[in-house]
Amino acid sequence: MTYLYAWHGLAILVFAFGRNPNWVSKWYGNYWFKGYANGVRKVLGSFPFALGEIVYFILIILLIYNILRWLYSIKNKIKKPVFTLGLLYSLTKKLAIIYLLFEMVWGLNYQKNSPAISFGLQVPTQYTEAQMDSLSLHYIGLLNQTRSKLDSTNLYFLDTLFQEAINAYQVASLTYPFLTYEHPNIKKAIFPGLGDKIGYLAFYQPLTSEAIIRGDLPVYTLPFTICHEMAHQLGYASESEANFIAYQVAHTSSDALLQYSMLLQMFTYSQQAHLSFIVKRGDFNSWKQIVARNKKLLSPQVLEDRKKIKAFFQERMGERIPGTEQLYDQFLIWNQQSRGIESYNDVLLWALAKPIQH
Repeated sequence: MTYLYAWHGLAILVFAFGRNPNWVSKWYGNYWFKGYANGVRKVLGSFPFALGEIVYFILIILLIYNILRWLYSIKNKIKKPVFTLGLLYSLTKKLAIIYLLFEMVWGLNYQKNSPAISFGLQVPTQYTEAQMDSLSLHYIGLLNQTRSKLDSTNLYFLDTLFQEAINAYQVASLTYPFLTYEHPNIKKAIFPGLGDKIGYLAFYQPLTSEAIIRGDLPVYTLPFTICHEMAHQLGYASESEANFIAYQVAHTSSDALLQYSMLLQMFTYSQQAHLSFIVKRGDFNSWKQIVARNKKLLSPQVLEDRKKIKAFFQERMGERIPGTEQLYDQFLIWNQQSRGIESYNDVLLWALAKPIQH
C-alpha cells in the first residue's frame, strides 16, 4: 500500500519543482538535462541514421497495440464499480509515468529562466507597426548585401551544412560559453515525406537527443533550421528562444550562407508582422503598396530565392493531415507558449533587443 500511489506522488513533486524557474535552470538544466543530453549524444552520435524516427514508430505501434489489447480485456468488466476504480487508478498511473518521462527528458526545459538573463537583454513584450516596417527594411539591405557574397560554391551538401552549423556554434561559444555544443548528433530524416503530412521541417527527438533535419528542404532554409534544432539540443525549448539562439549563432558566424538563411527567415517574420498590422486595419491599398515596395527593394536573386522557397511549400500544402497543425499549436500552448505556433514569430522581440548591425 505504501507504494500504491508512488508514481502519482512523484508526478506531483516534479510539477511543484517545475513551478520554480530558478530551481529548474540550476538543477535540471545545468545538471540533469545537460548530463543526459550530452551522454545520449555521445553514445548515439556515431550512428549513421536517425534512430529517433524509428523509436517513434516503435512507440506508436506499441501504443496502438496496448490500447487495443486493453480495450479487449475490459469489454466485459466495464460496468463493475470495483473495476471502474481500478481503471481510474491504472489510467492515472500510466499518465503519471508518461508525464514524468516527458518532463525528465525534455519538458522541464519549458520552465527554465529565459535566456535573456544569460545574454543580459531586456526583451520587449510587444512590437509596433513602425518597428516591423523598419526591421523589414533593415533586413532587405542585409539580404541584398549577403546574397551578393553567395555563388554555387556556397551551396553545400547536407553533411557539410551540419559541420558549418557546428563550427558556427563553436565560434558563438567563444563569446557565450553557455552555447557550447558538444557531441554532435544531427541526422538526416529517413522519412522526409512525413514532414509534409504533419507539418515539420525538422524536429528534436528528446529520447535520442537527435536533431533530425529534412534533407529535401530548399538549401537556403537549411542552415537556420539546423541551428534552430541544435538550440533545442542545448535545452532551449521555447520556439522563439530557439529561433533567437539560431539568430545569434548566425550573427556571430562568418558563414555567408548561414547568415543569408537567417536573414531570409527574419525578413519573412518581420514582413508578415508588418502586414498583419495593416490587415487588421483593413487597409488593402497600403498592404499592396508595402508588398510592391519590398519587392522593388529586394535584389532579383533574393526574389528568386524566396519564390523557390514559396513554391516548395505551396506544392505540399494539400498533403497536410487535417488537425495536425491545431494539435501542435495546442501542444505549444500547454508548454508555456501562449501564442502557440505564432510564438515562432516572437523572435522579432529578441531581434529588437539585440539588432544586427551592418
